[in-house]
Amino acid sequence: MLDIGDSALEPLAPATAKGAAMRQRLLDASARVFARKGYEATRVEDIVKIARTSYGNFYRHFRNKDEILLAVLRPLIDEIYVASKRRIGRSLKATEAEFIENTIAYLKIYAQHRKLLRVMREAAARGEKATFLSLYVSERSRFVRRTTTWLMRLQGLGELSRELDPEMAAEVLGSTMEQIAYMKFDLAPKDPSDAETQHIGTHCAKVWYRGVFGMVKESPEASN
Repeated sequence: MLDIGDSALEPLAPATAKGAAMRQRLLDASARVFARKGYEATRVEDIVKIARTSYGNFYRHFRNKDEILLAVLRPLIDEIYVASKRRIGRSLKATEAEFIENTIAYLKIYAQHRKLLRVMREAAARGEKATFLSLYVSERSRFVRRTTTWLMRLQGLGELSRELDPEMAAEVLGSTMEQIAYMKFDLAPKDPSDAETQHIGTHCAKVWYRGVFGMVKESPEASN
């Protein structure tokens, strides 16, 4: 499988401030076009038209539409990765409330970029020959590895049963979040409200957290 870090896919770095500005114009234009038209229907012609530039300028910075979409998506995925990280200073075994907070943070950022992230899934679905299948698999594995490492550390401290397979648990979380995000965000006719995002994130987090760590005892105040 092709590695997305392969130098053959690295964008050509602009040599001047003017070149950097043009590259950003192209990125902004492509984000608008991909979000509106999807992967298959987008053409380089559409991007240069929105950017109000020439084919020559496009090909000075990007080899094809796959490469420019990769450049658009990478910072979005990084933003989601950072938003869902465990907060500094908190215990290794997050409370259910902290886990809910992280899940909602993840979904809020996802919701902001839902149209472009749907394009990534669309492009990845093209199969083994698609550059985006490699991107999708690579980025997904980054999230799964982080969760697997967390669960393994908890097992080492005796905070989690050895019966649980950390990697499988991490895969379940990843798959749950992917499918929920796809159904409730990617395919939604309009942007979800904050209340909807919090509702979805809270239930996803509770189901997963309680499946791994067991039911959480509610305080008397919470049950009233």
